[in-house]
Amino acid sequence: MCKITFKTKVSNTKKIDMYKILNNLATYGIGEPGILQSYVDCEIGFIDGFRIIDVRTLIDGDNRLSEYSLNIIRVTSYLQLGENVVICSRAGVSISNAIALGVLINYFKMDFCNAIGLVISKVCICNILNTHTISLQKLFKL
Repeated sequence: MCKITFKTKVSNTKKIDMYKILNNLATYGIGEPGILQSYVDCEIGFIDGFRIIDVRTLIDGDNRLSEYSLNIIRVTSYLQLGENVVICSRAGVSISNAIALGVLINYFKMDFCNAIGLVISKVCICNILNTHTISLQKLFKL
């Protein structure tokens, strides 16, 4: 079973469905308004010991490669400090998993096929849009 349910104080006392990809990397659907206009508006804090990296500044469509790169760097910088990270998007279906895929390729040095296979096997609701996978392939020159 790939779904891990946690009780947390984020969003009152509702249950959180956080999907652990690795012991220190997870994704989550924050369930709040979709696209944020600025990184200043991003959620900050922790969910059950995992630092929140809110990626709702990305859209379900074409994003600049630099935006993917920036969000991947945001995650890897905390991983380098030894912190656990949860990548949060609105639904936890596409964008957060795309950034996790980029982190697996860039930071953990996994090849694309193994990385996407791992994300799909650990995140039952994973449905990364083709625009995101194509952009990541361009970013990493795959």
